[in-house]
Amino acid sequence: MRRVCSVGVAALLAAVCLPAVGSASSLFDFIQIIQNGQQMTRPMAFRPPQSNAFWLVVSSRPTEGEAIALAQSYAPTLGPTLVVHSRNGVFAVVAGTLYQDKAKSNLATLKELYIIPQDSFLSRGDGLDGLVWMSYQRGASFDFATQPNYLRVVQRLQAAMSKLGLYSGPVDGLIGPTTVKAFRAYLARFDLQPGEVLTEYSLAEIERNAGDGFHSDQERNAARALGFTDAQSFNDARSGGFTSASAFEQAKSMGFMTQRDYEAALSAGFRSRNEYESAQTGGFAAADEYRAALQFGIQTRAELVGYRASGFSDPAAYRDAKQKGFSDKASYDKSEARKLKAARAAATALLSDAETFLKLNPQTSNLVEIAGQAAALNAQVQTDSTDALNSSALRLSNLLMAVPGYSEFSASRDKERAREIEKRKAEIFAELQAERQALKHWMSSHLTSAKLPEVVQEVKALDEITDTNDLDTLADAREGVRAVIARQALADDLNTGKAAESQESNGATYAVTELNKALLRGPLEDVVVLYNAGPKAPSLLRTISGQFSLTKNQAWICLFGPERTPALDRALVGAIDPLGGKAINVKSECGANDLESADLFLVQRKVFLEAPPTLQAAYLEAMGARTIRVFDPIHFDDIKARMDADQTLAVKIAQDVSSGMREGYGGILLTSSSDRICSVIDGNAAVHGATIGKLADFAGMSGSTVSYPSIDKAYEDVRHEQCRVLYASAANLKASSEALARDGVQFAFAPVWLDNSEAATDAAKLDAAKQAAIKAAEAKRVAADEEKKIAAKREADEKNSKSARQLDLRQKNGPAATALLNLFSEGLKRTVLGSTDKPNTSSGINMETLFPDFAEWNAGLSQDNWKATDATSEVQDYGTVNWKGRNLDGIVIKATVKMASAERGQYKDECFLFGAVVDHEFEMIRDPYESKCNDTQTSTRWAAGHELKSLWVAN
Repeated sequence: MRRVCSVGVAALLAAVCLPAVGSASSLFDFIQIIQNGQQMTRPMAFRPPQSNAFWLVVSSRPTEGEAIALAQSYAPTLGPTLVVHSRNGVFAVVAGTLYQDKAKSNLATLKELYIIPQDSFLSRGDGLDGLVWMSYQRGASFDFATQPNYLRVVQRLQAAMSKLGLYSGPVDGLIGPTTVKAFRAYLARFDLQPGEVLTEYSLAEIERNAGDGFHSDQERNAARALGFTDAQSFNDARSGGFTSASAFEQAKSMGFMTQRDYEAALSAGFRSRNEYESAQTGGFAAADEYRAALQFGIQTRAELVGYRASGFSDPAAYRDAKQKGFSDKASYDKSEARKLKAARAAATALLSDAETFLKLNPQTSNLVEIAGQAAALNAQVQTDSTDALNSSALRLSNLLMAVPGYSEFSASRDKERAREIEKRKAEIFAELQAERQALKHWMSSHLTSAKLPEVVQEVKALDEITDTNDLDTLADAREGVRAVIARQALADDLNTGKAAESQESNGATYAVTELNKALLRGPLEDVVVLYNAGPKAPSLLRTISGQFSLTKNQAWICLFGPERTPALDRALVGAIDPLGGKAINVKSECGANDLESADLFLVQRKVFLEAPPTLQAAYLEAMGARTIRVFDPIHFDDIKARMDADQTLAVKIAQDVSSGMREGYGGILLTSSSDRICSVIDGNAAVHGATIGKLADFAGMSGSTVSYPSIDKAYEDVRHEQCRVLYASAANLKASSEALARDGVQFAFAPVWLDNSEAATDAAKLDAAKQAAIKAAEAKRVAADEEKKIAAKREADEKNSKSARQLDLRQKNGPAATALLNLFSEGLKRTVLGSTDKPNTSSGINMETLFPDFAEWNAGLSQDNWKATDATSEVQDYGTVNWKGRNLDGIVIKATVKMASAERGQYKDECFLFGAVVDHEFEMIRDPYESKCNDTQTSTRWAAGHELKSLWVAN
């Protein structure tokens, strides 16, 4: 191998080859070693200056010039380098040293960061034998990890990764897993394939990418052509459909991220995304309309349109009216006027009642106070405040109710007024019905008249109020129809039509017979009860005696006209009870195909006569065929009377609860489809079980009852339509009913109530029953304890008697049993201990022969490092056995072997049972058996098999 000496370096290195060095750590020390004349005459290993370091060989070239040129190209990224001749003939480029404790991990990390080529390696210098060239300065360290150029490269990488959000560590030039992970993420994000090593150009490209985020020059140029300077903005704009940076920036400043929303907002006049989205949520299409709504405090376009069309000039008044269920000012004002009219009428009636009552009772104790409040109320009768008028009337009413006898007097006056109102409503309703029919007849013969449109509208209006029960509504309708008749000069024509109409019945198009006259003749509002007399009636059957019976304990009922309500259901259940019916299945609006699928039919004559001819014909034909007949056992008047009674009670309960005059518990019926009763109960829930059951029956429910800790919690589920019935105290029902009215939720009080006195009585009964149950249970427990004591005494007596018998047996048979025991005990000790306390006699038995399992166990003790120290035995049982027709002695012996183990330092016992039949006549031991003491079944079976009659153990 030729020597390679330095070229192109300081003269002091000329013709000098580097020897192995032990402790030189700097270039200065290294040169000093050379200057000291340590020149070698033969090739030696080119060792690192530090013994605990490796050379970092980054590349090699076949010629010296190529190697030096490559080494110089690494200067910007790796710092100073060496070119060393290799013994295999090539020239190695060395980038200083790495300390061996981290050399391998640093080598892998440098490769992963592409700071050095992938074929770089570490070397102790064994294959290197001469320095050719180097770029180190005097006094510099060979430690690669401290080279400024290399550190700057790593710091630039770390800084760029930090900008991209891929690296969160310090920018210190120290390499590790965090830096490598960030660099890998960079390559993946930008979809790059790195070159062989990082160059100044590639570093600058990384830094530029970190600055603007573009993946390529092509992407960067495309973005800049549109005015974008960074990739994030360019990508966001492109995702949002923007085609220019200026439009994107303008949209972004307004909060928009898509071109479509931005253009839509601009065209509609919106100033920001928040304004635009809020407007869209509210249904607004134009900014001016949205801003106008905000000035009114309105959030949706529908509300704005409604407000503008309502006739209100104040949005707050509009919202208040809408909350009360009114959409326009006219209807709201009309309702408020009616309320004021009703309040004035009630105040006037109250003043009239008070005046009449006080005339009859001038000695009333609080007359002065009543008179003062009456004067105040009289002064407020013409006020426009309904609330003030009602409050004043309530104060006077409270004063009067405290006077004995006034409440009864007031109730009688209320009934008189109610009857008068009902009379007036009936008169008006009859007049309206007559005018409606007359107008319809006029319409049928004046289809080309110019008056027809207004007449049609009036008839439609009359159709809408046919079911109303409000006197004011009926009076307004009467005034309206009179105005139309007068305005269109229809009085003469209508009077002629009424005269003609009076000559024919409602069912003039059908022949009236004895069978069908119930449907064709009579008042229009009457309800006729029919029944299915055919063979397909689901449950109703007429027995041989002529009585009606519901064979399935329930009735299928069709409604034709009457509206189904809980009150009607309850009345129907009561009506079918005499027939054996306990439940009903109701169907509304029964058609022609339902005539065979029901037991009973409730048909309102008015609805029937207005029904389609095909439906009328189906009913009339069935009645003519006698498959449907009038059901005499049930009259709708009775059903209605029950319904009216329920309604009266419900109204009374509602009034008393509202005025605070009723105490106890009741229920509110809701329109929810739920099948739950929601209850708020204080005290014992069992007290309310019967009342809740009545509520369930009235509402036709079969669901569960859910209890709540407070009325607030129950009201939440009421508003979420999770309750069909709300059961609570009067105070809670008052609060709930007011809240439901406020929220516009339909409800009604049920005609079911539990007074506090009834609740107290029921609670007392339940408590008494509970106490009786407790007493009965205690008596039962005492009796059981007494039985246990008697049984325990009986058992103790039996044990004492048994013990006495057993003691007597052992005293009598002890010598014989002991003699047999001795036969076995001597053999047992001899077997276990090897000798006996007594001289060996012929009377001892051979345990090894009779009991081989025991003998085998005993023989194995020494092998397991145990030694027997003693053997004791006692009689377990003794008696006579039947052995081939002879009575012989039988014995069961319990033997205990005590042992010790010196190796273990332990003691233990082992217990055995030995049984045998002793034949003294032939001097034989027969049928021996052996077992461990815990195996009692073997002993039991042996005794049973030999019919052992114990003379030792008392039974």
